[in-house]
Amino acid sequence: MHDDGDAVTRRPVAPGLNELGGRGEALAALVRRARARVPFYAQHLAGVDDFAPDGSDADLAALPTCTKADLVGWGPFPLGAVPLSGCLRVSATSGTTGPRLFVGYTRADWDAVGAAAGRVARHIGFGPGDSLLNVLGSGLWIGGPCFDELARVSGASLFPAGPTNPEQVLEWCATFGLTSITTTPSYVRLLVEWAAAHGVDLASLPLRTAFVGGEGASPALRAQVVAAFGAGFRWQEMYGSTEVGGAILGYGSPDAGFEDGLNIATDEFVVELLDPDADRPVPPGELGELTVTGFAEASPLIRYRTRDLVRAIPGRDRRGLPRVSTLVGRIDDAVKVRGALVYPAVVEESVVAALPVGAEWRVELSREPGGLDLLEVTVELDAEPGEAARRCSALAEAILARTLVRPVVRAVPLGTFERFTGKARRVLDRRPAE
Repeated sequence: MHDDGDAVTRRPVAPGLNELGGRGEALAALVRRARARVPFYAQHLAGVDDFAPDGSDADLAALPTCTKADLVGWGPFPLGAVPLSGCLRVSATSGTTGPRLFVGYTRADWDAVGAAAGRVARHIGFGPGDSLLNVLGSGLWIGGPCFDELARVSGASLFPAGPTNPEQVLEWCATFGLTSITTTPSYVRLLVEWAAAHGVDLASLPLRTAFVGGEGASPALRAQVVAAFGAGFRWQEMYGSTEVGGAILGYGSPDAGFEDGLNIATDEFVVELLDPDADRPVPPGELGELTVTGFAEASPLIRYRTRDLVRAIPGRDRRGLPRVSTLVGRIDDAVKVRGALVYPAVVEESVVAALPVGAEWRVELSREPGGLDLLEVTVELDAEPGEAARRCSALAEAILARTLVRPVVRAVPLGTFERFTGKARRVLDRRPAE
């Protein structure tokens, strides 16, 4: 570990969730600039054009929120406050939940991403002497470049491999003594599965840290992965998005366990937890949607709803940051089944806890002729028919307890389903559009 000494305590205590702090003037200036330079904001904020003229009375509640869906129809750079020629680089969302959203970063914006990554690195004890195998994709995806920057600013050595098969990754870790890797939850579980199938002892590798992000992960999956890599291995949760510049909005604290959640960078962003159906903060402990205001030059964010759902956790980390739970789910991923709202992440937690490491699963929604929704969960199991039936029945009861929906659970042989090296797609909704 590389102790950062007093570095984490020199900065003023960050504002809490739903707090603007001392950034009233900055917010007022952001609104003026966004309305003047971004056509979307000119229309979206048309009703607040006299917003806080001197900054002293700036009030978040006076501003409307927006989502990615609101940006459709405003061109490829709907948040662009500078032309493409004024950007150092651009990135884009994956396009899995709608048209791709392109986001630009000026030199100042990218320097701010690096500075934020450096503060995270110091806090978690990552730096000189460490080596990072970055297998995340680059190109338009922000994941690869963000972690390249993390290595650069921390002083760690960088092995920028990009997407690579499990055999090659484990060989490089052993050959070059690589100490850390970037990965999605789906990919790190693929590493564990491949190692088990080929007799590779993961605990014998120098790999001691996995920077994990890009999709949600259950505590059960984390526990399986950490156990496979052995004592001293750390699952370092990272959270962010293309819109904020990568995995710098939240990160798992080195002072707490995985289930104790994420530190949220309210020193860099204004972050709210809002009712998914209304522009108001949720009561403490209730599920809320992470909503972000960011002050970037190229692509400003004003009360931007991420669609990610978390709960606030009492107290602060030693860096003074407020904390939230790890992601409970995404609003866009939630499906309504027989009147109940079901989050795939909740189903995943029950499934992963019940299956051996590496076993895959799929969730399928259909509608029976009588109009009743059917939730089917298919899991890979290596068991004789009677044992498989018992385990499927137990899993169905576990999912019912968590979702209030009784699924049909069936087993298929190990190796039936495709494995994912990036973000997984395990939910298929075959119901007719309403």
